[in-house]
Amino acid sequence: MLNTAVRMKASFALISETMLEAEQKLVGSGVIGVGGTCLQAAEATTEELSGRTIENALRQWEAGHAEFPHAAVAAHYQAVGRNGVRPHLVDRLRDFHSSNRANHVLSCWLPMTFDAQNGDYLSYVGLDYFDRVVRSDDAQRVDAFIAAAAMDLALLEARALARSAHAPQVARVRAATRVVTQLARLAPAFALDPAVAAAGLEALAQPGAEYSSFASVAEPALNGVPEEIGIAVRLTLLPTTRLHDEQMFIRCIQIFEGLYRQVATAISMAIRDLHNGLAAAARDRLDQASIRLEAVPALFRVLTTMPVDAFAVIRGFTHGRSAVQSRAFREVEFACAPLDPRDFEHCPKIDVGEATLQDTYLAMRTTHPDASVLEKSMRRLDRAWGAMKRGHWGITLKVIGTVPGTGGTAGASYLQNAATKSLFPQLSEVA
Repeated sequence: MLNTAVRMKASFALISETMLEAEQKLVGSGVIGVGGTCLQAAEATTEELSGRTIENALRQWEAGHAEFPHAAVAAHYQAVGRNGVRPHLVDRLRDFHSSNRANHVLSCWLPMTFDAQNGDYLSYVGLDYFDRVVRSDDAQRVDAFIAAAAMDLALLEARALARSAHAPQVARVRAATRVVTQLARLAPAFALDPAVAAAGLEALAQPGAEYSSFASVAEPALNGVPEEIGIAVRLTLLPTTRLHDEQMFIRCIQIFEGLYRQVATAISMAIRDLHNGLAAAARDRLDQASIRLEAVPALFRVLTTMPVDAFAVIRGFTHGRSAVQSRAFREVEFACAPLDPRDFEHCPKIDVGEATLQDTYLAMRTTHPDASVLEKSMRRLDRAWGAMKRGHWGITLKVIGTVPGTGGTAGASYLQNAATKSLFPQLSEVA
């Protein structure tokens, strides 16, 4: 295992020695899973941790004797964390990106491997790669990604439980399994094998379950998603630390991003439906988006298992990366109603290229016979979106307290203020 001194040389200057030592303390605690090291770091050999295996694989690729070793590079990053990769290996991957821009997959994915000094939220979560491979306007593919990420998370937590069966890990695996049982609501366009949800519910009903039966049906289901979706899920898990909790954190963020994308798409299509006089279709799209958001508490239950000290380290290693940079989240809010400029002072404005849903509705509400039905669906969406933001605020208070947030925000107080803002502020005026 790389020692602290080596990791300091490989890390960028913004990470303090205190944070490096705090990460090493958790990794060296002997705990695998919640509050401790990740499985990949615990199981990797000295050769794998050194990066020499990757360098050999890259030389084979450069010589034309092999495909680019995506999986091996991702596995190495998972074992040592982005900030623990040796600088010369990072430089090689950066050079490959510069000389292979015509390869669209490499051009979108490689920046995740060398963004330690100038990375943002997009490269942390892998959103450019997500947009390229998953195709954000394809509801079925986005739902397949959501489902695959959820199953991968539950399987990861089940494997950690098998290695280290402590109480926090039991709580984590139960929460992650519950997310899988909610996929019919979170990702309805994905045809999940009913046996997976049934096995999850059966495991949840047994306090002492080992989750091996659940894993035995979830793993084939995960392997059954479209191949490029499965690859996208595996390659976008590039944590900055060796902490198991960061892998859970990334997976939850990716699932949230998929949900934001689906809600943004539903709102955009509902606006077009209204312009075409299809109010019933618009209503159905908004109701479907609400159903997704109403299932979000299952994801929050996973996030609440994050230990405070582990998240403090993750924040220290991901300085400057903030969820306020989420494009899909901002698209939702910009597409619903005109915003006060003060509401997006921490992030760029997004031009959604059309009238907002609120403006479109207000223009037709006195003439369209289905206006009242549509307004009911808009209010439902507003409640679900507000509840999700309040949930985010509550978890932030629990995990980081009232310290300043990332992305230049005030932290919990910023989220509290954001949670009070309606998606459709003028609906109350016309009620």
